[in-house]
Amino acid sequence: MADEIMDHEDAPKINIAGAIGEKLQESIKNMDVMSMLRNMVDQVPQDEDAEGVQDKLKDVIEKYNAMTDVEREEFTSKMKEAIVSKISMKLQDPNAFDMSGIQEAIEEAVRFQLMLIGGAIILFVILLVFFGYKLYKSIKDKEVKREEKKKAKQMKKKK
Repeated sequence: MADEIMDHEDAPKINIAGAIGEKLQESIKNMDVMSMLRNMVDQVPQDEDAEGVQDKLKDVIEKYNAMTDVEREEFTSKMKEAIVSKISMKLQDPNAFDMSGIQEAIEEAVRFQLMLIGGAIILFVILLVFFGYKLYKSIKDKEVKREEKKKAKQMKKKK
């Protein structure tokens, strides 16, 4: 039985950073860069650096509005490529994300869910047995009373 259980080291490893990177790249390819920039400009600045960034973003939006359709398409594609490359570099940096505990956290969450389900099943079985026993006892009591009534009638007939 011990051979059947996999050791923690033998468990398949999940490349979470790679999966996150792929999903981010897919999301970035489908996003609207200008609406994202407009949302960033509309936010309330928290300090002077944020105000400076917002001013620069306003300038970018103004220049974007002055561009032709071809230039706009080229600009958005270059922006998306730049964002994807920055995120890819961050995801490939082993120190950027500490994902060592994610597998353990997932396993712990699964164990917890299984324990909850097991507890619910045990509770259900206990309730089923309890009510089944009550039903059985009730039926037996009715049979015993019926038998007693039958015997009482027979006794009356004999007298």
